[in-house]
Amino acid sequence: MWAAGPPLAYRRGMMNLPENQITAVTLGIMQDGGLPHAGCRCARCAAAFADLSKAEYVACLGLVDNRGKETAVYLFDATPDIKYQLNFLAGVLGGHPIRPSRLRPPDGIFLTHAHLGHIGGLPQLGPEAMAIAQLPIYASRELGQLLLENALWRPLVNNLRIVPLVAGQTVDLAADVRVTAVPVPHRDEWGVGTFAFLIQGPKRRLLYLPDIDDWAQWPEAEAVLSSVDVALVDASFYSREELGGRAPVAHPLIPDTLARFAHLPTQLVLTHLNHTNPVLDEGSAERTAVLQSAVHIAFTGQQFPL
Repeated sequence: MWAAGPPLAYRRGMMNLPENQITAVTLGIMQDGGLPHAGCRCARCAAAFADLSKAEYVACLGLVDNRGKETAVYLFDATPDIKYQLNFLAGVLGGHPIRPSRLRPPDGIFLTHAHLGHIGGLPQLGPEAMAIAQLPIYASRELGQLLLENALWRPLVNNLRIVPLVAGQTVDLAADVRVTAVPVPHRDEWGVGTFAFLIQGPKRRLLYLPDIDDWAQWPEAEAVLSSVDVALVDASFYSREELGGRAPVAHPLIPDTLARFAHLPTQLVLTHLNHTNPVLDEGSAERTAVLQSAVHIAFTGQQFPL
């Protein structure tokens, strides 16, 4: 049986966060297809279809600043599970100012790249669902342009506010909180790029990097990971055996990640796990190897004070 998921309190939108603090919180840990995975009958997916308390949501990070009179809430990626992830944050989002029985929207969403698990929740913001207007969507200039030019997305994005980012650009969310777009190599069918995001809080720095092709293709990897206190990184697959004979998928394997970075003083946290990944299994040799290396496996509701 795979490792225990988040406490049911998180699944019911009862997430408690420390007061008067900047907190990053994990809102999902899975690769783009989530758990259960569409069309899959593996043991993990079959069990999650039969008992949705065993489901796990697509990788997402929330950032909450509740130090002021008004709490600020940001999401990193708009996943297909966004409605559940917003519900996790119901207590800090609070009610909509003019729509009874609705949550207010977050204060902004940062998009890492254009794949399913990272933009698949955007339609939930549109007129058929939340009907949000002028929500800032931070994305690479090319991704923003792709969304604006696509007729299928136009009714949605015309009501949002696309904020274009370039590599290395920093967005100030508060006087002591800023987010920097860090370009990383990842499969890019549309030429729009992929960002990791470096979040600088008043006390600590966190890197959110859910997707990368290969650490060897990013010469700055060790220097960047060494410069932060916490790094949530792509851990889609443990071994190529998970692919069942399919061609290799462009993600670093967990043993390579451990070999390269487990020695760093950074708190290394593995996220973006494919539903095939054996580190999901409680007591598996693979999970034990990760934990013995002093590397963490992300879980929904995990909090990182910044």
